[in-house]
Amino acid sequence: MSQAAAEKDLIVLAADADIKFAMHALLSRSESLGIAPIDFDVVRHHNRDPGCRTQAANYLRPHLGRYARSLVIFDRDGCGSDRSRVDVQNQVELGLRRNGWEDRSKAIVIDPELEAWVWGFQEALSVLDWSGSYGSLRSWLGEQGLWPASAQKPPDPKKALDAVMRHTRRWRSSRIYEGIASAANFAHCQDAAFCELKDTLQLWFPLPQEAPSDG
Repeated sequence: MSQAAAEKDLIVLAADADIKFAMHALLSRSESLGIAPIDFDVVRHHNRDPGCRTQAANYLRPHLGRYARSLVIFDRDGCGSDRSRVDVQNQVELGLRRNGWEDRSKAIVIDPELEAWVWGFQEALSVLDWSGSYGSLRSWLGEQGLWPASAQKPPDPKKALDAVMRHTRRWRSSRIYEGIASAANFAHCQDAAFCELKDTLQLWFPLPQEAPSDG
């Protein structure tokens, strides 16, 4: 299928509402991602992470003619496989290629889960209503035994996020992830899955080249 004939640029198959809201916010910030503006849809798989891992090709097959590219994104934790992040991605991508997407699809597996991205964005502070600095947040989590001084991120990112929300009396909501994705400086996140996502989007949807000036 010609990509020019597609109705939209991208369909994203997300494992849950948290990832769906985060991805919608991320993709709406094309300039910050370093990509051209795109027309996209984000949908959820009713079987969550295991569904994305084992059923993505069947789920996305009916959309082959409507979208130029497809992206599948889910957590490694809870997907039903103990293989590495990269191995799980390769498995999903093989199924997509065999079902018609060829080189127009990509799987992103977050290891261990979406909350890992939160701790790559210092902008999470404003969304979580933490009154102090990022350093004070890290120190507080260290005191709770949730963020060792030697670790780049909390070993259990979801447990750490839940502890902060209890402390600031915030209710867990998918809108939290949307808020963080809307405010984050993407240059600060070094998570492997996030960097792979950004690199893929920049490859697929590059910014238009400026025409050389006549002068």
